[in-house]
Amino acid sequence: MMNRKDFFEYVKDNVRDYLPEKYADANIHLQEVVKKNGLTLTAMVIPTKDTNITPNIYLDSFYQEYRNGKNPDACVGDVADLWIENMDTDLSVDVNGMLDYGNVKDKLQIRMCDPEKNKEWLEDKAVTMHGDFAAYYTVNLSENKDGIASVSVTKALLEAWKIDVQTLHQDAMASDKSRGPALYAINDLMESSIMGEKPQNLLNGDRRAEEFFMSMFCLTNEAKMNAASLILHEDIRKQIGEFMKGDFYILPSSIHETLLLPDNGDFDVKALNAMVKEVNATEVALEDILSDKVQFCDGRTAVMENAEKREARLEKEKAAAAEKPVEKTGLHGKLEKAKEEVKAGNVLGKPQGKTRDTAMVM
Repeated sequence: MMNRKDFFEYVKDNVRDYLPEKYADANIHLQEVVKKNGLTLTAMVIPTKDTNITPNIYLDSFYQEYRNGKNPDACVGDVADLWIENMDTDLSVDVNGMLDYGNVKDKLQIRMCDPEKNKEWLEDKAVTMHGDFAAYYTVNLSENKDGIASVSVTKALLEAWKIDVQTLHQDAMASDKSRGPALYAINDLMESSIMGEKPQNLLNGDRRAEEFFMSMFCLTNEAKMNAASLILHEDIRKQIGEFMKGDFYILPSSIHETLLLPDNGDFDVKALNAMVKEVNATEVALEDILSDKVQFCDGRTAVMENAEKREARLEKEKAAAAEKPVEKTGLHGKLEKAKEEVKAGNVLGKPQGKTRDTAMVM
């Protein structure tokens, strides 16, 4: 069995046999691409004269199929098919068109990641910070059931557009809304994956969380792709608060969605954080991990904050309130306060010496 490097070279050396004749003299090569969360993938690139945009075909998943027993030549054929499919897709924005913001404004999408794990990767990107999350931006050249072809918005591109990052963020928020925000019950999602029926979108509906036996819900978009950023929309958080009839927890389950739980008193924040961390480590692909940090959202104000830090803050406030002496009120309290002022020589707010002098004059 070939190792990873040998497999990639095998694909590069043989994929030409599965491509149309116009790729006979193409400079097919491999390149390492650094992705989020410290992930590095190997991509195959086939430059062509017909377009300024050349998609990356990542080979790592094909290597895994080969490791699972698939014939290597079948893997090469699949790579060629994917390349042809990508090139047949209408990548309507070329490099020159990318420099015109009007051409790409409606193709924007917000993506999110953990800034602590992606500090270097984010250095050249246009970024806004939202609590524990960093939002960066892409121009989606094509979107279909098989995936998204996109280009990240860099600081240099933002400068070329002559707009600020706040304008970029607002336009990307509007573009995200056009992809159909959806709130699904987890049970409905599971049934839809089996039965093939579309689950009910609970946003703007009449149903409430208390009606569901399993009180776990998924916020995503209709395509269920790169939709975790929908939680940044204040109006959507308010809608969810109304649906929950109160506060709720936000579990950053992946870059594609967030999971939501009503704050009914049954959940321990540390246990939720531990659960998310374990699932991320064992079940979620590295490139799809969003964060290990569970969030809390006030259902009335729609304010979102780190759930563990919130609990620590509330505990601190509670402890400070317990240490503060209780101020006496009523007539008895006023008499006690007057006695203390007399002892301190501060009758009617005058210094002790001044009060004594006045008494002597009288």
